[in-house]
Amino acid sequence: MPEQAHLRIHGHGGVEVEAAIAFLNDLKRAYDSILLFETVIDQTRRAARDFPFLRDPFASDFGWLLASRGSSRRRYNYWPPTPEGLASSVPRGEQLILSAVSLHSPGFWEFMGTLNPLEVLRKYLNDRHERKKDSEYRDSAERRRLELENLSLQTRIISERVRIAKDIGATDRALAPLLNELIYKPLTVLNRHQDNGTIEYT
Repeated sequence: MPEQAHLRIHGHGGVEVEAAIAFLNDLKRAYDSILLFETVIDQTRRAARDFPFLRDPFASDFGWLLASRGSSRRRYNYWPPTPEGLASSVPRGEQLILSAVSLHSPGFWEFMGTLNPLEVLRKYLNDRHERKKDSEYRDSAERRRLELENLSLQTRIISERVRIAKDIGATDRALAPLLNELIYKPLTVLNRHQDNGTIEYT
């Protein structure tokens, strides 16, 4: 079983119920997406090793790779996967658990789950919290986009999976759907929760 860890995200009390629900849903989707990204890379590497005649192991919608995690193939008929499809790919022992909440001012949300996705989330939220202090950063959408790409590729967990994928023949174009749908988009959705004050840093 993958190593388990805790993630504490600081925030404040007085959060509207809708904002809390949206935050929890978005955090879960980001967690599930990162876990799925790792799974797809790892299973593609195994497929390339076990079936060396595959010319391009990344030339599919990735759905066939997910069945071994107990997910229904029907949920992966279309790319990108739905939130339900993402959730169905996460084994019970690796699901994100809300382990504690303290909504004073300041307060925190504490989660338990698999180490690697929690570490990616921690680094992303902390780095963004620091960059938000820079008004030039806040005013430049292009700079935010570039910094996000750099962050995800510099994060040890993500960069290691990208290296593995490239070692078995993946191109930047082949990796783009995975990185966009399972890393960039789910992480940037969390921005609104920092911006509206529901959360701050880890």
